[in-house]
Amino acid sequence: MTGLSPNCMPQCKKSAFLPLSIRGGDVEILDAAYDKAEEFFHLSFEQKLGAFDPSANGQRSYVPTESPKGQSACDYKEFFHVGRELTAEQQERLGYWKNVWPDEIDLKEPLCNLFEALGTYMVPLQEAMAEAIGERKDLFSEMTAEGDVLLRVSHYPPNPPENLLWAAEHTDIDLFTILPRATADGLQLLNREGEWIPVKVPENAFIVNCGDMMENITNGEFHSGLHRVKAEEQNVERYSMVIFIHPRRDDRLDPLPGCVARTGGVRNYANATRIELLEERLVDLGLASEAMMKELAESGLMERLIEVGRASPKAMKKLAEAGLASPAVVAELQKLK
Repeated sequence: MTGLSPNCMPQCKKSAFLPLSIRGGDVEILDAAYDKAEEFFHLSFEQKLGAFDPSANGQRSYVPTESPKGQSACDYKEFFHVGRELTAEQQERLGYWKNVWPDEIDLKEPLCNLFEALGTYMVPLQEAMAEAIGERKDLFSEMTAEGDVLLRVSHYPPNPPENLLWAAEHTDIDLFTILPRATADGLQLLNREGEWIPVKVPENAFIVNCGDMMENITNGEFHSGLHRVKAEEQNVERYSMVIFIHPRRDDRLDPLPGCVARTGGVRNYANATRIELLEERLVDLGLASEAMMKELAESGLMERLIEVGRASPKAMKKLAEAGLASPAVVAELQKLK
């Protein structure tokens, strides 16, 4: 990998997307993954549903769609999620969901190859981020060595209805995201002037997008960028491959003291674990099972988010509809009416 050093990382605190180079061999692996993904997404809906696992809360397998945080309408897309291939011992110890593979097409080899290739860029990026905020070099890489890192393969069908985007505006929930080039334009970033600007990834490069978990642990010193995907032309479909970098399930993402000091001395984000923050997002997205909603309600996270003004109204409403809202959540919803 070229173009990366700790000295460049402080600039990332002010910019959501950072471009970096990718090795030539990894471009070939990316192309092979796109070829197989196109075959899969062109199967019938019934065939694709054969690789759908409703118990995975949208974190593995085929997922027909989702509605982004804060949005009521679903995106005009479908996607496939892949995590690490684990042994039975690792599966039980880490508590992650299993990968699900379709019968009709071999997605396992090309997607696992891409997962491994993109994963090699994780450590130097994480070390640079840790050094940029004055923390020990392995702060993030120690969390993610067995973290629930997730590869998403997205398909955006051509000609979305006028009232829908391929993907409505949102931020990513993870520590950071690695995005190699997609098969068509459409990715846009909201800049400081409130304008949506196109993000074009060169053939031999990828971009890095900071996520909500990184924003949380740095008390906002690293900023999670608001972005969307919009169809610019008629009769064009789009495929993308992104890898979401996550810590382990129970890693703490409380705002770091040094970051709190540099951002005004006040903790503006909740003390929380990775799974708590993920559960709130999945409830917001409409992907959480009843068991996950109950786990979130009992965790106390919603009350901690309310204290710092960061609780999702959509997630609170879903908990209330399920009869799982605490008095604090009910009171907050009343304030928002």
